[in-house]
Amino acid sequence: MVNIYDSANQLTEDLTKTEQYKALADAIKAVQADEESSALFKKMDELQTKILQAQQSGKPMAKEDQQAYQDLNGKVQKNEKIVSLLKTEQDLYNLLGDVQKTYTKPINDLYEDLRN
Repeated sequence: MVNIYDSANQLTEDLTKTEQYKALADAIKAVQADEESSALFKKMDELQTKILQAQQSGKPMAKEDQQAYQDLNGKVQKNEKIVSLLKTEQDLYNLLGDVQKTYTKPINDLYEDLRN
């Protein structure tokens, strides 16, 4: 019998060898090495978590949080290190999306006859 987790673990190892993963690791190191970028990233991450928690609990986003998010987003867009990090992160997620399409193809194929 096939142990699919062995394949998943191999995929995990292979992922860390991709250019996209290495670029993200470098971008993270660049943000960590820059005090201003690091602090800005942490503020952005904390605020996004707070907003997500509010959304998940069904609460509207507080006006202060909306304004803080807009202000912070403007600063983030001007920070080259964070912009680079976000771009490389997106590149990695694009790769993962492509991989997901590949390994979910057999499932989609099963449903194809039902759809037609």
